[in-house]
Amino acid sequence: SQRQIWYSLSGMAVPLKDSLKHSGNHGWQTDMVLFCQMADLKGSIDLSPGWYQQGHGVRDASLLSLYFEQNGMQQWVDQMSKFHALLSGTLVVMHPHMCASGQEVLIQLSADAQQQQDIDMSSILPIWNSVYNSVSIMVNHTTPYHTDINGQQQWLDMLITVGNYPPLDFVVTTLNLQLRYNPGTIIAMPGSVLEHGVGYADGNHACLAYYMQQNVHESVGIPLCNPPHISDLQL
Repeated sequence: SQRQIWYSLSGMAVPLKDSLKHSGNHGWQTDMVLFCQMADLKGSIDLSPGWYQQGHGVRDASLLSLYFEQNGMQQWVDQMSKFHALLSGTLVVMHPHMCASGQEVLIQLSADAQQQQDIDMSSILPIWNSVYNSVSIMVNHTTPYHTDINGQQQWLDMLITVGNYPPLDFVVTTLNLQLRYNPGTIIAMPGSVLEHGVGYADGNHACLAYYMQQNVHESVGIPLCNPPHISDLQL
């Protein structure tokens, strides 16, 4: 349930707290002024099994595995495995081409890890039970209007909101839409095309934003998928 997802985030309290930065060149995702100052749990972190493929420094899978394990991230990914399978199943219906492409990326990442005898990376990939290769976790955070720079117009990002808070709106400025953003809501949208944002929540609130990274696809030689089409829906 969405309550269980919220409570699972407490296991990553340390990396969430460490993510907070003063305004500057760090970007709005971790800008301290955008987080609820009274909240005990707050921060914003990114997780991906393709961390190296995204360009995050020299590859050392043993350090990556150790970092995941010591900071509660590996346990969280494992706890979320059933939910991630459900989320992936939803994408099969909405955008089968994207789902197939995401699966191919993860298969190739696993094959690369086995070829390089990368035991630590091989231990992380089996519990990454989502076809999305990245997730951003934002806790008690106000999200300014923006488009997502990492996305592609043919991709559907998935946004999941959890917590306990009064009525809150998800605003899509491009379409002049205001959507009720109750706890447990899931929104699928091309975040790189539609400008969107979420205001201040008076209560505990977290957003899990699932998305693809183009450089991860490129690193394993998997082309980008075609856009979704009404004909993809098998009635």
